[in-house]
Amino acid sequence: MNNITPYPVLECVVSIIEDVISGIKVDYTSESKATLIDGNAGILLEQQSDSNGNLTINIKDPKDIILSEDLLPDLQELHKSAKGALKTELEKTTIIINGLDVETQLVYQSAKDAFDQISNSYEFVKTLEKEVSKIKSTLKFGSNVFDLTVSNEQGQILISPEFASSFNAAIQKTVEDDALKVQNVLNIMFKENK
Repeated sequence: MNNITPYPVLECVVSIIEDVISGIKVDYTSESKATLIDGNAGILLEQQSDSNGNLTINIKDPKDIILSEDLLPDLQELHKSAKGALKTELEKTTIIINGLDVETQLVYQSAKDAFDQISNSYEFVKTLEKEVSKIKSTLKFGSNVFDLTVSNEQGQILISPEFASSFNAAIQKTVEDDALKVQNVLNIMFKENK
């Protein structure tokens, strides 16, 4: 075991993961970096700060262990059980997992669930782009393929389908209507309760 004392915010995030995944090995490589090993899978965490003192914990989790262990809600709410200066730091911390912040990950999962509830004809095929608070994916509706962008902006969530010019107009209208329904549901879930 090394004698590195990690930053308190990084240690708090590692502790949450460690509490859920029993037997995970933790190695702090510096005060701002940690490697977690679960079997043969690794999770890398790095704490960074900007000029305003806002912290970011960047997590690289290639096997999506955090997602599969359903740790997103715990990481989203990690400041709630803290006290004092640590609570203040945690409130200003953004956790980014594989390119998306935690809330956007939760919004995206909820969008997938909402489309699935509307119709089992929707199939998320693959992720095309990730930008901290925006994700673009390819979807299929039956045999019809289109792109869908989920943007988690400060005050609202936007669900935007994009179609090829040859896309069937009737199906396009159905998808647009469903996207608006999902957008409304997600805004109620994530933005109106804040």
